Amino acid sequence: MVTLPLLPVVPRHVTVFVNWACNLTCRECWMYGDSSAESHWLKEVKRDEISIEMWNAVVDELATNQQEKVYLTIMGGEPLMHPEIVELVKQAKTRMPDCNLDMSTNATLLPRYADKLVEAGIDDVYVSIDGPNAEVNNPIRGRKSFERAIEGLRSLQEATRKAGRGPKIALNFTVTGMNYTYLPDMVRLAEEVGVSEVTVGLASYFTPAEGKASRAAFEDVTSRPFLSWAGYCNEHQHADIEPQRLQELMEEAEGLSDKVEVLIAPTRYDAKQKSKFFTKEWRGIVRENTCMKLWAQTTVLPSGDVISCTTFSDTVMGNIKDSSLGEVFHGDTYQRMRETIKQGLQPICHRCCELNMDIDVDPALYAPVAAGVEG
Repeated sequence: MVTLPLLPVVPRHVTVFVNWACNLTCRECWMYGDSSAESHWLKEVKRDEISIEMWNAVVDELATNQQEKVYLTIMGGEPLMHPEIVELVKQAKTRMPDCNLDMSTNATLLPRYADKLVEAGIDDVYVSIDGPNAEVNNPIRGRKSFERAIEGLRSLQEATRKAGRGPKIALNFTVTGMNYTYLPDMVRLAEEVGVSEVTVGLASYFTPAEGKASRAAFEDVTSRPFLSWAGYCNEHQHADIEPQRLQELMEEAEGLSDKVEVLIAPTRYDAKQKSKFFTKEWRGIVRENTCMKLWAQTTVLPSGDVISCTTFSDTVMGNIKDSSLGEVFHGDTYQRMRETIKQGLQPICHRCCELNMDIDVDPALYAPVAAGVEG
């Protein structure tokens, strides 16, 4: 009998959507953007916010069962619209001080919260900006969003200066056909505002054909409709991207500054390969044949639903109102999802931003089991 590696009691990478409300309507956003009309469920859950009690239950379970450093991510909506966002940060860093707690924000509300967030101990803040100036950013993210984001960023820097400590700040830039030619300028912006890292993501998007072709597999696992992919049908936004130009821009951005680190996901692919991300060739370039994050990461929604795929809100594995996070992570539904994706990626998976996450996972966990071998 072969002894197979064991899943951790709880995943060491956990993302929590603390709310769904947002004060911007970014065009590439699956909730509020160009294709958001397809996300019919949002009307029902838009006001959902995670409670302090639910948040603390998750944190305490992670703290009790951690064997390695825990990476806890706060997302939304816009997390700073949660009325108790500072308390959520404070509780996490009090109950699990060794965790790495990060937050993604559009930064427009940071002037209200910067001092308190620094005091509460947030570790990393990712400021989302879609262009190096108002002329590029604001048509994508909304009126005055660039000016307000820069004001928020500077307020966080000032709070850090006053406290003598504070979070690492990074600019977060999503590449689309609306802004890709400005990628090197984002590095110049980072230098100008004194930020040492730019994280770059290639926009997740899917065609209706890819979404429909994936429904049967996901619905067989979850026993519920799989429709959240429809909010990502933004193929029109990227139609004019020239792969050769994108490659040149990525290479220029990565070599532009010795003061700013540029991380372009998926980091395991080079610029030439990534330049084909928005083309039909990408599927043949992808080396992954499964999604490793199913064995190392999970996501909790404001309702307590636990989803296996951060990108897709209806990949529901269970709910922490009914079970512990560990019980859901080891439950039958999650295991069925792992077995499904272990057999091969669905069409919807190839341009998902979560597919290529840099998470260390024992390959034996997701390797297909040979016939006749028992664990």
